[in-house]
Amino acid sequence: MKRLVFALVFVIFCFVLLDSASAYELDLDKIVVSASKIEQTYRNVPANISIISSDEIESSNALEVSELLDMLPSVDMLEQGSLGSVKSVHTRGASNNQVLTLIDGRPVNTPRDGLTDFNQISLSNIERIEVMRGPAANMYGANAVGGVINIITKKGQDKMKTELTSKGGSFGTNSESFVNSYKIKNLDYLASYNYLNSQGHRDNAYYRDHNANAKVGYQIDNNNYISLSSGFHLANVGSPDRVSNPDLDDRTVSDKRFIDLTWDGKFLADQDILLKLYHNVDKLKFIEAFDPRDQDDHATKVYGADAQFSQLWFDIWRTTFGANYQIHKLNSSTSAKHDYNLKALYLESETAFLDDNLIIKFGGRWDDYSTFGDEFSPSVSAATWLFDTFKFHGMIAQSFRTPTFNDLYWPREDWGIWGGVEGNPTLTPEKAISYELGMGTYVFQSVKTDLTYFITKYNDLIEWTMDNSFWWRPDNVGKALTKGVELEAEWVLKDNLKLNFNYTFLDARNEDTDLRLTYRPKGLYKCKLAFSPNKKWDFGLYGRYKTKRYANVDNTIALAPYFVMDGDATFHFSQNLDILLRVTNIFNRRYQEQFDFSTPGFGLLGGIKLTF
Repeated sequence: MKRLVFALVFVIFCFVLLDSASAYELDLDKIVVSASKIEQTYRNVPANISIISSDEIESSNALEVSELLDMLPSVDMLEQGSLGSVKSVHTRGASNNQVLTLIDGRPVNTPRDGLTDFNQISLSNIERIEVMRGPAANMYGANAVGGVINIITKKGQDKMKTELTSKGGSFGTNSESFVNSYKIKNLDYLASYNYLNSQGHRDNAYYRDHNANAKVGYQIDNNNYISLSSGFHLANVGSPDRVSNPDLDDRTVSDKRFIDLTWDGKFLADQDILLKLYHNVDKLKFIEAFDPRDQDDHATKVYGADAQFSQLWFDIWRTTFGANYQIHKLNSSTSAKHDYNLKALYLESETAFLDDNLIIKFGGRWDDYSTFGDEFSPSVSAATWLFDTFKFHGMIAQSFRTPTFNDLYWPREDWGIWGGVEGNPTLTPEKAISYELGMGTYVFQSVKTDLTYFITKYNDLIEWTMDNSFWWRPDNVGKALTKGVELEAEWVLKDNLKLNFNYTFLDARNEDTDLRLTYRPKGLYKCKLAFSPNKKWDFGLYGRYKTKRYANVDNTIALAPYFVMDGDATFHFSQNLDILLRVTNIFNRRYQEQFDFSTPGFGLLGGIKLTF
């Protein structure tokens, strides 16, 4: 508690310094693409979007995308332990498989369990990360219930650039990275390779991965650009299981590969056309090392095609029409072979009035699945500005989550008189309707705040329940209500000093029992301070406080609240050499994100980065 008080006093102290803030302006005209799948200015987007820039990524000295996401409003990262361990992201109370993750617009949630492996994309490849909080099924379809995480990768620039990075530190961790990029006339490319290895903070918590990516683009003319990207991610991960019942030899081996062909262009002025073809392959092996022949093999494949046409009329009205087709396949040693396909159409209309001070958007998407029928997801949103200082925004939207292959086809396991477990191929999608209303302020050209109230009502939640014969099966039986408030603030205190603070209040309950949903804290407090005293040094300090959470549906097992602080420093020794430092869990707090899974204590990571 003393450390929390210290952090709050620190925030107040920084607020007092506001009087000395410089005339530096917050960039409200930065470009985002996640809201409507086209480039728009941040100022004119009704949705709540957080942006993590490449500069913020580099200065953090982080090893995983999840470390960056964990500092955003309403984003709650749950981990089972060390580097590379299973991680889940909750956004506004929505579970991991209710949050859609994209890489350059390509969905990467695996249809096996609906989850995202955030280690499949290296931080050195990322240009920026856009996180849209709130439903987006009207544009993206299934699983965009709690939000969309869109990771946008870099491409080659006019000057050839090579980066070599080496890091090492606590828990036997070492990381090596190579990135080379260039643009030759109209042709650009980026190639990268990353290696990450860690022994973890407990036995059998090791992690080793290899990550390679290549991206080639060609500027056909001023209005048309085509790109081809491909890559693979290989990982070998120990599975130590719970602290109370450790497993010292189980492990998982994953092999992820992809290819993505995208054309972004136009034939006429005020027009945007996007065509995309992609293919994802995700292979997973679970190995009982005691007998290496005892292993489960699961392979999922996704084939996708997207087409979108957008046209601006009379400088005030934009219409967007799109189509999407996907094939999902599973080949499992335990669940056999299964597949389904998806056909989708969507339409969005956006109108700007009063010199872009009033934006109104409405639209909807129709998704037709070969396995569980069709869903329609409408949405209406609006934003209005007063005096270029106050922004009011609101949204009403429907969304849904489809059952995963695990939900549908989990293999039948008969435990005799003790019952058993099996999937349920008759499941239908979860459904949700969401409302939000908020107000933002932009004052002194150096202060940005936003306060948003949100509420989401879920029906037909998929829950694994036990019948009278002690058999566990998933069924559409659940109802839930989540409501809360997001408060976020960004202060530019001086040219070289910036403070971010956000707070999320969340009340997430099962409507049938009125008990709190598992792993949903009532309060999340986060604070970030960035300081660059001169051209040689960059410093960062990050604090997170999470209130009590319940680990079971009966709300009888509670996880204690905790406060954790991390820090980083970069010394720009020369134009070509940076010296890197990152400290995690500075106060060496012992806490759990998930019940009976410990987390690492104090950690130190150092390294160098060569750029030429």
